[in-house]
Amino acid sequence: MPAQGRRSDGKITRAKTIPMTEEPARQRKIIHVDMDAFFASVEQRDNPELRGKPVAVGSPAARGVVAAASYEARQFGVHSAMASIVAARKCPGLIFAPPRFEVYRAVSAQIREIFAEHTDLIEPLSLDEAYLDVTTNHQNIPVATDIANQIRTRIFEVTGLTASDGMTILHAYVPAYTW
Repeated sequence: MPAQGRRSDGKITRAKTIPMTEEPARQRKIIHVDMDAFFASVEQRDNPELRGKPVAVGSPAARGVVAAASYEARQFGVHSAMASIVAARKCPGLIFAPPRFEVYRAVSAQIREIFAEHTDLIEPLSLDEAYLDVTTNHQNIPVATDIANQIRTRIFEVTGLTASDGMTILHAYVPAYTW
C-alpha cells in the first residue's frame, strides 16, 4: 500500500510509487596524500642547522602550543596541539621555530599544482593534506598506486619534502529514479 500523509488542510494524500532501477556500480579510485610533519619539515628544509634535531613549530611561551613536531621530536612524545611547556619537559633539547604560515601556504600551493597535474577532483583537508579522485586522471594512468608514486616523487623534486599516501577503491551504487 502506498504511503499516506496528511496535508495542512487535513486531506489525506497518497505518495506515488517510484520504481527504482540500478545503474552499474562505479568504482572511484581515491588517493589520500598527507605531507610528513609538514610545518616542521619546511623549517628543517629551509634551515639546515635544524636537520636531524627535535623541532617544534610554535611558541615556547607558557601558553604556547605546538603546531607541528619533527619526527625527531615525536620520538620523545611531542605532537601537534600539545602545550609547549609539556613538549619542552618531554624533550629537553626541543628547538622551537616560530610559525611562518606564508611560507607554508606557498609550499602548499606548489603541492596543489602537482595534484592538479593528475586530477581536477581535489578535496583539500588542510594545507598539507588532501583527497584526490584519480578515477579518470590527466595522464590516463590506470593504477592508483602508480599515480601516488608519481605524485610523491614530484612533490620531493619540487619542494624537497616527503609525503605519505593511502588509496582506496570506492564502490558506489547510484540508484536511478524514474517517475
